Amino acid sequence: MYRKRKMILLIFTLIMLLAACSGEDNSKEPTGEEVTSESSFDNANESMNTETKEASKSGLSEAPATSENEMEQAEAQQERMMIYEAHIDLETKDFDNFQQNLQSQMNQHGAYMVETNVHKTERGNRQGHIRIRVPQPNFEGLLSGFETISDQIISRNINSRDVTKNYVDLEARLKAKEEIEARLLSFLEEATATEDLLEISQDLERVQSDIESLKGEMNYLENQSDFSTITISFTETKVLVGGVDQQDLNTWERTKQAFFKSINGITSIASWLFIAAVGYSPVLIPVIIVIVLGIWLRKKRKNKSNDK
Repeated sequence: MYRKRKMILLIFTLIMLLAACSGEDNSKEPTGEEVTSESSFDNANESMNTETKEASKSGLSEAPATSENEMEQAEAQQERMMIYEAHIDLETKDFDNFQQNLQSQMNQHGAYMVETNVHKTERGNRQGHIRIRVPQPNFEGLLSGFETISDQIISRNINSRDVTKNYVDLEARLKAKEEIEARLLSFLEEATATEDLLEISQDLERVQSDIESLKGEMNYLENQSDFSTITISFTETKVLVGGVDQQDLNTWERTKQAFFKSINGITSIASWLFIAAVGYSPVLIPVIIVIVLGIWLRKKRKNKSNDK
């Protein structure tokens, strides 16, 4: 009997120990579903944090770098846009001959004249400047031709400017403005309120004005790079000998002119005297009568005094 009780107590103790162990294991070890949900939640949080950090980094630092890289790549892919200008100071013995040869050189290289300024010096020689435009591929060829059509090249200055970066920047700004214009046009179609229509129209007008300004600057750079400018300052050096002026030696014509001038002068004086005599006769006649009577009375008195 004692042994049975002892065995029952031992079995009960073992059962209690097993139940306690199973309860601790169940509380400490999660199920397969819980493990899966927790791991997926952690992975989602990590991925969201990673994406947020990457997005913030790319938005803050990589966006400007990307735009600068795009501009540098576009500038590298585009041909160099150069503007060339030259100023030549030369002398020529005969300006007419030089002008003919210059026109021939211009026709040969496809150039055209945009400005001409010619004036004479005190000695009669001509000097001034001529500005011409020539296609950039023919720029060097036309410059070398001045050695043959002039007598002496005093100075020659050539300037060049690289405007590729400016042009690429204008292209990028134009593209951005055109995108804004497209969005404003879409907003304008969707707007119904009068205030919204007016505000969008004003913004659209300002953006379109900026677009026209950017296009004008781009066209100017294109024109300046397609055609180079050459300014020529010239001086004519031939000695001019003064000739006999036939007008100064035309004695007969000058004599006739002097004769008719004197006749016209006498006629004018006679006409003036006649007009004065007739026009002022009401005043002149009494004055003349008084003067004549005074002279007569004076002579009469003088004669009486002589008789005495």
